Amino acid sequence: MMRNKAGIVLVLVSLALAGCSQSLYMQGRRHLQNERYDPAIESFYQEISANPTSHEAWRELGVAYYEKGDLTKSEEALKQASNIEPDARTHLYLGLVYERQELYENAIDAYTASLSLGSRGRTAEITRDHLRRLVRKSQEVEIARALENEADIDAATIPDNTIAVPSFDGSHLPPELAPIALGLSEFTAIDLAKVHSLTVVERAKLAILLDELKLGRSGYIDPATAPRVGRIMKSRRIVTASVLALGDEGLRFDGSVVNTTDSATVIPEGVEGKIEDIFALQKKFVFNIIDSLGITLTVEERDAIARVPTESYLAFMAYCRGLDYRQRGMESAARAEFGKAVELDAGFGVADTELHTDIGLTSDGMSLEQSFESLEGIVSQGGGPTTSGLDSRLRNIVANGGVLPGSDGEGAGLTRAQTDAEPKPSTVIIRGDLDAN
Repeated sequence: MMRNKAGIVLVLVSLALAGCSQSLYMQGRRHLQNERYDPAIESFYQEISANPTSHEAWRELGVAYYEKGDLTKSEEALKQASNIEPDARTHLYLGLVYERQELYENAIDAYTASLSLGSRGRTAEITRDHLRRLVRKSQEVEIARALENEADIDAATIPDNTIAVPSFDGSHLPPELAPIALGLSEFTAIDLAKVHSLTVVERAKLAILLDELKLGRSGYIDPATAPRVGRIMKSRRIVTASVLALGDEGLRFDGSVVNTTDSATVIPEGVEGKIEDIFALQKKFVFNIIDSLGITLTVEERDAIARVPTESYLAFMAYCRGLDYRQRGMESAARAEFGKAVELDAGFGVADTELHTDIGLTSDGMSLEQSFESLEGIVSQGGGPTTSGLDSRLRNIVANGGVLPGSDGEGAGLTRAQTDAEPKPSTVIIRGDLDAN
């Protein structure tokens, strides 16, 4: 009998301690919901003292510090939470922390991680939308920094395997064919990226640089300006090319590969033929570029390059017009053409990617700052997504028939109207989307 009583006492003590620890966490959440950040921080620290491996307590500590405005401590706590058990909410707040410090690359990584860790619903939609704008901003900042430090660039330090493909010169083509030059340069960049020994510079960043250099409208460069562009883009080589019309039915490609270091130029063999053979001509031109670089392709690389994104000339032309409209800032017209290209060839993956890519301001006209505020608002509203879409305490609700010790509200997301009264067991009703929206 005595042993049984001792066992009961130990169980009761353990339950009391567990309830106390859980209560500290819930008190912190309640303080956080009521914007009482210092008491929230104190509660979370007490929870962590009792349970150092509680990633949720570390996470909410980071949230409290973020809301208070202490980004350094917020980052430290959120990183600790992620080291214990990463989740979508943690990485969303890490993204907010990094973005407020203008660490855009870090923010992009954090937001991307949040999506891969289960962020969903409206939160995921807003995150993806914001990511598009943030990537563009990151590229603009990178280019601005490169231009500012242009004088300090040592061309000798640029990796030898880097290559950039700006838009080809289509200025001598008839107006209805001029957009072909853009499509051909895109296809060429895609094909060169299939060569494992080459690293192709992002064309999106290249376009931003050309715009800064007042070359954005034409979108192409000549061998004389190529070395400077290459140095700024940290590309050892620049491919330049022009496309000419031969009568009503013929085309000719001529190009050069300019070395950024010494301005040495290699001239690949030009190609010409009928417009109806445009895909074969483009592939031959790419192989000529590769041969001029002295690169020996593997069978797999050669086969990959030989594959065409589409065999529909009409789909290709719609794709090229889409690129032309987008370059001129006519986003609605661009998306219409990309959509037409996909309708003509449902397997035209490159066109489908462009169709679902927003450049700069999206159709809602929202700026990056407004987009950030929108994301920040939805993340802080109901707490955002948590591990596997459920906070462990919500999982506890499900496991215990809807009764959560240490809670006095409807789930972990307590309302501002709730008081700081001593928590007690109660029935919890979960309503709405568990993505906290």
